[in-house]
Amino acid sequence: MSRGARENVPDRTTVVRKAVRSARLQVRPDGTLRVVAPPSFDIGGFLQRNAAWIEKRREEFDRLAVEGRGREDLLLLHGQFHRPVPGALFAIDEASGTVTCPSVPALRRSLSGMLKEEVQDRLATYPDLVGRTRGRIAVKMQRTRWGSCSTLGNLNINLRVVALPDPLREYVVVHEAAHLREQNHSKRFWRLVGSYYPEYRAAEAELRRYWVILERNRVWGTLQDRK
Repeated sequence: MSRGARENVPDRTTVVRKAVRSARLQVRPDGTLRVVAPPSFDIGGFLQRNAAWIEKRREEFDRLAVEGRGREDLLLLHGQFHRPVPGALFAIDEASGTVTCPSVPALRRSLSGMLKEEVQDRLATYPDLVGRTRGRIAVKMQRTRWGSCSTLGNLNINLRVVALPDPLREYVVVHEAAHLREQNHSKRFWRLVGSYYPEYRAAEAELRRYWVILERNRVWGTLQDRK
């Protein structure tokens, strides 16, 4: 039983009690709720007062996730849905729309290696952007963002990027490489990104849509859970 259920609030609601001044409410891409509130706060009344906003947010996420509806048990890879099938070796068969792999951990390792090699190749095509400041490249399963860049020039790319179509994978690389020169999201940063990827605003909107689809995808959820 979830903590939310014990507190007599709707199902699919996570309640976190802590010493905060005011309650915070989040509608997650999968439609679940997360509430952070003081110990004695009335969660039920709070949710009732925000019911219209909650419904609006859920409808928005439903619209964004429409492409993945009914495909939650398929692996989204390079912008296309593939059927996972057991097999001795990792292989992608575009003709049949299948991905063969012996296990979930093996699938994760194979996708990670494939993405890391691709990122290295893409970075090599932007020598003026990357310069000599780049450190290591790591593929990780990040829970809140597509990638990150440390002050040491190390690039972390979310494994989920391998699910994206080619133009968006290109954009993520450009975006993170631009952070090698501009650590924040200032106007200078976006001008730099725009000089290499003019359609970055459309790409950002598409990334948001794909994030919702992946949050609802059970295959990617399994990959997320594996260490």
